[in-house]
Amino acid sequence: MKPDWDSLAADYAGSKHSGVYDVDCTAEGKDLCSEIGVTGYPTIKYGDPSDKKALKTYEGGRDLESLKKFAAENLAPVCSPAAMDACDDEQKVMLEGFLKRSSSDLSAEGKKLDKEFAARQKKLDKKISKNKEKSAEFKEDFAEQSKAKPKKGKEAAHQKKMDALDARKAKIEEETKAIEAELATLKADSDKSGVKLMAMASKVNKDKTDL
Repeated sequence: MKPDWDSLAADYAGSKHSGVYDVDCTAEGKDLCSEIGVTGYPTIKYGDPSDKKALKTYEGGRDLESLKKFAAENLAPVCSPAAMDACDDEQKVMLEGFLKRSSSDLSAEGKKLDKEFAARQKKLDKKISKNKEKSAEFKEDFAEQSKAKPKKGKEAAHQKKMDALDARKAKIEEETKAIEAELATLKADSDKSGVKLMAMASKVNKDKTDL
């Protein structure tokens, strides 16, 4: 895969908006790999690098043709001060406003928003973990009960247990949907706040000040 990956990286070497990179998870990239959830090698992650938790894992073919096709369809420019043409009208107005503010002002507001969103994400992470535990326990109990053959005269009791398992499954699915809705709301609130664009504008304005 290495020659094909190097070829893909070369194709994007001159791009101002997208890039293809190698990270050595056993050396200097160990902390980054741990942060984004890499557990096996090679793992391919893609998405907006400013939001590491939202990076997705590529599951497609590892040949050059498959990689090029995926890159062409998914490595689109991300709205930023360097790629204003990739912003929608609302993002453009927001970003233009941020670029008129001081870096210190943007940084202070950005840190406050990051703290708020991180607290909400932490609560959601706990719900997700609990939901996964319930799901795993349900699968074990369901498998065990499904294998059990009811003894004569105990059919009703067996069916009662199966009905209870069905109720557990429905509740877990309901909780999963609720969590997904909360995650979607959190992302929407984060996008609406412009916190990512704020961080980009803060860096641009700081660089201008440093010149």
